[in-house]
Amino acid sequence: MGMLVNGQWSEQDNIIVDGAYVREKSLCRAAIEPSSIVKSPGRYHLIASWSCPWSHRTMLIRQVKGLADYIPLHITGGPKIEGYSADHGKVWKIPGSELEIIHMHQLYSLSDASYTGRSTVPILWDSQLQRIVSNESTHIMDIFDAQSPPRHTVANTSPTSPIYTDQPLIPPPLKQQILDLNDEIYSQLSNAVYRAGFAELQSAYDEAVQQVFSMLQKLNNRLKTSRFLLADQPTLADWLLLPNLVRFDIDYHLHSRCTLARLTDYPHLWAYARDLYNLPGISETVNFAAIHQSNYAPGEILPLIPQANWQLKSNREPLSSAA
Repeated sequence: MGMLVNGQWSEQDNIIVDGAYVREKSLCRAAIEPSSIVKSPGRYHLIASWSCPWSHRTMLIRQVKGLADYIPLHITGGPKIEGYSADHGKVWKIPGSELEIIHMHQLYSLSDASYTGRSTVPILWDSQLQRIVSNESTHIMDIFDAQSPPRHTVANTSPTSPIYTDQPLIPPPLKQQILDLNDEIYSQLSNAVYRAGFAELQSAYDEAVQQVFSMLQKLNNRLKTSRFLLADQPTLADWLLLPNLVRFDIDYHLHSRCTLARLTDYPHLWAYARDLYNLPGISETVNFAAIHQSNYAPGEILPLIPQANWQLKSNREPLSSAA
């Protein structure tokens, strides 16, 4: 995919070490005041991709926290020539500037002329200071979670807003449980599917795939008697998990060689995924066609998407009291 080296584009990439996929750490993490997004609507922009699960996480929290009218969303996409395209191969004007770019790495170089690393999404962009606030999904989620727009403002300007909450998605009594579960989901599922897909050694692939399906079974067992992972309402852990479940059958099963089973083979996990997906406003953050097509070059034969009815009622509401 290539990367920036001292602000200049290079075709080198450092994602494979000894035959195994190693994810690069996100390098942009600036602090902003907890109320700054609500006080300055339109200043901060979320730049994301339909196909990217890390982007999807941030899009979900933007919805759940009622921030859609405060944080403009820009969807990147198109052929990955010099990394992510800024706007499907078209010229894109940088928010807050008259400058125009074609590649997302140009935004990184504008923010930091000596930046070395991959030019990934999601990005939280400060259009006033012309800098990247963060390119780390969990950091962006934390920033969004700290914002609490007035409920009447969300109701008046965002009639399709989902289960808006002005409460933190990491309730203090559950903080350690949520953080521990998030770490487990990341290592055993979210990142493990990439380790399976990119593995260049059989042993690296076998280890990653085993972790993926062990985690899916563990989650399926957990959700047999609980509507959500840790509480009567979704917490941050639920919103971190959903992007993986949405992508499993049409991306990870097909493209990342996680072929032992499909999401639909886990009855409780599959019903749970539909339960979250069908909460008001959540389906607006999902584009199944874009997720599927992102793995194939223009002109390639596009396999049919495995059939699954995401609108099918989950009937999981009675489990809330058992969470």
